[in-house]
Amino acid sequence: MPPEYDSGLSSHLPMALEALTALGAKADRLRAFAAHYAERLAPSSPSPATADASPELGRFDHFAAWQRHFTQELSAAGRDATLRAALPVLMPGVSAAAFHGLIRVGHAVRAEHDGELASALAYWASRHQVAPTVLGQAPLDAATWLGQLRELSRRQPGPTGRLIFTRMAAWTDDPDFRRVAARLPFEALPTVAAVAAEHYAATRNFTLLHVVTATAALQRLAPWLAPDLWGHAPAAVAAAWLASDGLSDAFVPIAEHDSAAWPTLAAAAIAHDDDHAIKLTLACRELDELHPAPVWRQAAARALALQ
Repeated sequence: MPPEYDSGLSSHLPMALEALTALGAKADRLRAFAAHYAERLAPSSPSPATADASPELGRFDHFAAWQRHFTQELSAAGRDATLRAALPVLMPGVSAAAFHGLIRVGHAVRAEHDGELASALAYWASRHQVAPTVLGQAPLDAATWLGQLRELSRRQPGPTGRLIFTRMAAWTDDPDFRRVAARLPFEALPTVAAVAAEHYAATRNFTLLHVVTATAALQRLAPWLAPDLWGHAPAAVAAAWLASDGLSDAFVPIAEHDSAAWPTLAAAAIAHDDDHAIKLTLACRELDELHPAPVWRQAAARALALQ
C-alpha cells in the first residue's frame, strides 16, 4: 500500500487497522474497514526505482530506499536496537507529514509488526521535517507557553493551505517562533495535549486532533527516547498549534459533563468508518490511563458524534 494518496495525504489504513485491533475489533470488521478505505488509495508514492538509492532524509522519492534500509536493519539487529539507532536521527524531524511518521511508528511498535515498522520508519525519514528552535532558554509552564503562541498568532496571520505540514513548516522560519517553541518542557506535553483535546471537543479542530494523537505516540515511544531527544517535540507541537488557528480569544470550552465510558466509546469507534475518529479514540484512552481527566472521553465522544 502506498504511504500517501491524493497528492500528499497520508494513508491511515495501517494505523487505523492497528487502532481497531487494539480497541477490540474482530477480523471481519478489519477486512470490511480495509476494503472500504482502500477505495480512496490512488497512489502518489515515489517510484520503486529509488529502492537502490542511498536514502536521504526529507526525500519522499527515497521512501523505497528507506523502507529497504529499515527492513534490513530490523532483520539484522532487531526492533529494540533499530529504534534506538533510528530515533536520534528521526526525532529532529518529528513534524514529518504533520506527525504521521511518528504516529505510524507508534502504531507499528504496539503491533510488534516488523514489516509495518520498516514502512513507518521509512515514511518518517522520507518526510523528515525539522522545526528549528533557539535552545537553552528558561522553560515555561503550559499556560504561559500557549499564551506566548497566542500573542504570536495575533501579530501575524497564519499561512493557509490544504496540507497541515506545509502550514506548520511556514511558521518555523519565524524568529519569534524559534525563540518560544522549545521552551515547553517535554513533561508538559500531556497538559498541552489535554488543552488540544478540550479545543477539539468544543470545535472539532482537525489540526489539534493531531496534537493529541502525536502525544499518545510519543508516550508509546518513550522507552526508546533518550532525554536529549525529547526537546524536539515541543517545537513541532507549537507549529501545529499555530497552524491550527486554534488560539483564538473567542474559544469557548464546552461545559464539563460525563461522557460515555471507554467500553462504549471503543464499541462506537469499532463501528465507525472515520479513520481519524478511530485513532483519536484510542489515543485518548491511552492518555486517560496515563493522565486521567474527563476531557479525553469528551474529545473521543465528539469525534464519534456521541455528543
